[in-house]
Amino acid sequence: MENKYLFSFVISLLGLFFLVFNTILFLRNSQIKKQISNVFLIYLVTLSIIEVACHVIGILKPNANFFISHFYFIFQFTFLSYLYHKLIGSNFISKIILFVYLIQMTILVVMYIFDPSLFWRFNEYEIIATSFILVVYAFYFIYKEMDKVHYYYNFSIGLILYLLCSVSIFLYGNLELVLIENPHIDIWIFNTVFYIIFQFMIYREYAFFTSKLHKNDNEEDDVLLGDL
Repeated sequence: MENKYLFSFVISLLGLFFLVFNTILFLRNSQIKKQISNVFLIYLVTLSIIEVACHVIGILKPNANFFISHFYFIFQFTFLSYLYHKLIGSNFISKIILFVYLIQMTILVVMYIFDPSLFWRFNEYEIIATSFILVVYAFYFIYKEMDKVHYYYNFSIGLILYLLCSVSIFLYGNLELVLIENPHIDIWIFNTVFYIIFQFMIYREYAFFTSKLHKNDNEEDDVLLGDL
């Protein structure tokens, strides 16, 4: 790896570290594992594996890991569509989420059938469409749950910020825009920074679940003491 790319790579590794760290936090806490959705855990584990594979391939063979992005965005779209399908609860909205998912997956399958070479490069439609749809789900969930206990609230805010940044980069079109020559900092630095912010919001979600568990434990202790 050329030295000029070292700064960007280190920042990217920082994002990977926070993702794996968050995943381990959720997995090792048996009480929280009972409280959160299994699909949320699967989402974290799957993305950790994909990100590790992406970085390893990027080190061994630079610019040969673009195909990993398809697994990332499709798995993310699948797991989070299912998560919001369950969280939102409305029968009508749930049907819309299922319908949109089937339509989008059909479109993507057709795209790869007619243009197999697309697998080896970024698919702008895949990234923009799946990301924007998840942003809509997250916004609706926050609006719907505004007056309730805010489970998955921090996660949804972080997801919105991160995905809007990704969509903005691909809509801008110039994916090779270099902001600073030495050290090499390009437009992707924004995506990496917002990814780290996303991971911070996931950590806040973990902290929120932990605080709720401690609060419930304290309330149970108070009840027991009151019975003495």
